[in-house]
Amino acid sequence: MAQGDHLFVNRQGGVYTHHGIDIGDGSIVHYLEGDTIVRTPVDQFRRGQPLRLRQYAVADPIDWTIERALSRVGEQSYNVLFNNCEHFASWCKTGKASSRQVEQAALGAVAVGGLVLGAPLALPALAIAGGFGISALLDQARTADPRTARQLLGDALGSLRHSEAQLRQQVDALQREADSWQQAANLALQRQREDLARAALEKRYPLKQQLTQRRRQLEDAQLLLARIEAMLPPG
Repeated sequence: MAQGDHLFVNRQGGVYTHHGIDIGDGSIVHYLEGDTIVRTPVDQFRRGQPLRLRQYAVADPIDWTIERALSRVGEQSYNVLFNNCEHFASWCKTGKASSRQVEQAALGAVAVGGLVLGAPLALPALAIAGGFGISALLDQARTADPRTARQLLGDALGSLRHSEAQLRQQVDALQREADSWQQAANLALQRQREDLARAALEKRYPLKQQLTQRRRQLEDAQLLLARIEAMLPPG
């Protein structure tokens, strides 16, 4: 790898790729997914994945590439369809922003641009049956002495609070991702790119379904938390 190279790595097991420009001093300038153009150490960019090189038949001089990359550090105008990490890197190399991932997405070929959410939620071991899997603990607590009951209910609360925190994170992440695809679709329509708008909305639809499911789970967890807290014996 050399100064001015357009580098990319796989993300989410190869579901999409993340792109940046090699500055030549051990750092990469890249559009942090959904956020800001940053300059980070190469290891932080690659996240344990092998670096791959994007070849160009025609590209601008290396000095231009570096100057362009550094000139946009701090920018916060990410758009999954029109200004993503691949658009940025290709613009640095050629002066023209393009994204093969977006072009493929318009054809319905691959997912691009953001985090792919929706993997099964990893709940604590207690959350395997009943209302988050703690019904047995609650039953034991009803018949136990106050000290033991408090311990059992404390265990249940700790497990459930951890589950609630995970659910909150999932809800927030799903909402941001769904909003990003909706904004991308709106912008595509403004630019009379119905193909890109359809691709964006197709990505948004399953996220909204997952969001509804996670919100219901979060509401259940919050109701159960209130129930357990009300059961805690004094002392």
